[in-house]
Amino acid sequence: MDGRFVIPRTLDDPPLFFMWNFDEAIIVIVAGILFGILGQLVPGLFAGYLLARAYARLKAQGGRGLLMKALYWMTPSDWWLRSRAPSNIREYVGG
Repeated sequence: MDGRFVIPRTLDDPPLFFMWNFDEAIIVIVAGILFGILGQLVPGLFAGYLLARAYARLKAQGGRGLLMKALYWMTPSDWWLRSRAPSNIREYVGG
């Protein structure tokens, strides 16, 4: 053997693409390819990087209840629950 292999530190380590997590690297690569086809490679790589960072942040939080959180904060409060406070004072009720 030539010694060119990597031993993961733990069994739960995610698959890597060079030094990045594979799923995050794919986001950057796909965005770069799609924008590159349109002739906008640099903005595509930048947008892919931002999307990958957002995805990594979401993945770190676990993503549990994301849809309900988005609906709670992005829609008027009278659409869902009539007894809830409006969005400008939701932080006071612990929502």
